[in-house]
Amino acid sequence: MNRSFKMITTVFAVTLLAGSVLAGCGSKEEGGAANPGTEAPKNLSILLSHANAKYAMQAKNDDKYIAELSKQSGTNVKFEFLGHGNDFTQQLTVRFASADLPDIVRTDSINSTMHPGAVDQGVFEDLTPLIEKYGQNLKKKIPAEAWNSPKVSKDGKIFGVPALAALPATRVVYIRQDWLDKLGMQQPKSIDDFLKYFEAVKKEDMNGNGDPNDEYGFYVRENLVYSNLFFSEFGAEPNTWYMKNGKLEPGMIQPEMKDALKFWKSLYDKGYINPNLFTNKAADWEAGIKQGKGGMWTHDVTNYNTNWGNPEFYANEKNAKVSLIESASGGKGKGIWPQGDQIGHVWVMPAKSKNAEAAIKFLNWAWSDEADDFFAMGIKDNNYTIENGKAKWDMQAPANKDNDASVFYQLSINPRGDGRMMPRVLEVAPNSEALKAGVKVADNNVIKNDALHMPTLEALKTRPELVPGTNAGTLFLDMFAKVITGKEEVDASFDKFVTEWKRRGGDEVIKEATTWYNTFHKK
Repeated sequence: MNRSFKMITTVFAVTLLAGSVLAGCGSKEEGGAANPGTEAPKNLSILLSHANAKYAMQAKNDDKYIAELSKQSGTNVKFEFLGHGNDFTQQLTVRFASADLPDIVRTDSINSTMHPGAVDQGVFEDLTPLIEKYGQNLKKKIPAEAWNSPKVSKDGKIFGVPALAALPATRVVYIRQDWLDKLGMQQPKSIDDFLKYFEAVKKEDMNGNGDPNDEYGFYVRENLVYSNLFFSEFGAEPNTWYMKNGKLEPGMIQPEMKDALKFWKSLYDKGYINPNLFTNKAADWEAGIKQGKGGMWTHDVTNYNTNWGNPEFYANEKNAKVSLIESASGGKGKGIWPQGDQIGHVWVMPAKSKNAEAAIKFLNWAWSDEADDFFAMGIKDNNYTIENGKAKWDMQAPANKDNDASVFYQLSINPRGDGRMMPRVLEVAPNSEALKAGVKVADNNVIKNDALHMPTLEALKTRPELVPGTNAGTLFLDMFAKVITGKEEVDASFDKFVTEWKRRGGDEVIKEATTWYNTFHKK
């Protein structure tokens, strides 16, 4: 454990101990409105991204959900939605440069390139004493892995509050259960099981359109996005870092990668994966799955409840059914995606706003038990009802489905982060058992990551071609494509790639990563 986190957790432990003593005197979890009693409601302005969410892109500040949030929290909240992706990056960079900032700002890290040097320049409020005094729920409910991240803390001080992804792990294998049933096969577990399924899909006209050659056992997306299978089974996953022989190195340069490459080439050669895997863009990939071209793919368990788990999503096949399963068990490992800190984004409070205390009180309320129903189910008698003492909420009801309204109150204006898989949602969702099982599957698909909490390395900031993984323009993806399509031989191509990667700065990357690891873990 690093010194910074020790300081943070010590403060938290003392406060929680005091809270335990008070609890023995009859106190309850700190909740209620952010400004309880007779104190006039505070006004808070929040700057964030609409993230391409339909409802957020057209929401006004007199919106009923924002009004309800203000009412329940006791805080007059005003949201300003900026763009998404590169648009958000450019817009927020301009806002920081002009110092035109509200009370709470969404960023990706306190060290983001959108506001370089902000922490050292005193742009952000030191939230440590405010969280200690007003943030009991924040400390109790946000996991230590998030507080330990350099995205929110520096030198033992907290400058940001984490907003969490829906789950610590989300990626699962989606498989056409109706195809398995039709073939009389069990859900695959080993690599051989998966290969048998792929072969059966190749031979049979599974979607029943008369063309037995337009289905693929494993349907792959451009640049292997949501397609990170059959790597860790061989002992090396491209996005994951491994501490070996005293050095922290990316999985993509490990010698075990050769076996993974050979396996992927066999999938391509046998027609088990779609030949357009390097150009199959997100919209086309999704359309292909809807059309019955994929027998298996990977995605987030959160999408099961939104669309991927619904039969009507597969427009051409009325009896379509999917199951969520684990990745293949291999001799050297398993898993889909490396372990992360669960931070979706970070809330920072500009020091000039002089409103950090009210902001922490508001966020603390947002993490209280009494806020659960709003962020899970929306507005009572509008998005859900109470029948016989139990909540009844249906994601497919017009109030929740139209314009993706549920995404707005569960995610867009939810200070906790992504609430689509909150325990409260899992309790009331019609397909709750499948979702709960999927959450466990996702947990079992996580790959141990020795670079957990490592910030973006300086050696990589100006060398995008060296970044681990399968991003467009990387040396690894270029080599991978040449090998899979048979343009180059596996062993020679891989060895050449590793040599070139190291020559162009990879050795510097490894040195910096190793230094970080040893410092962070105090070795």
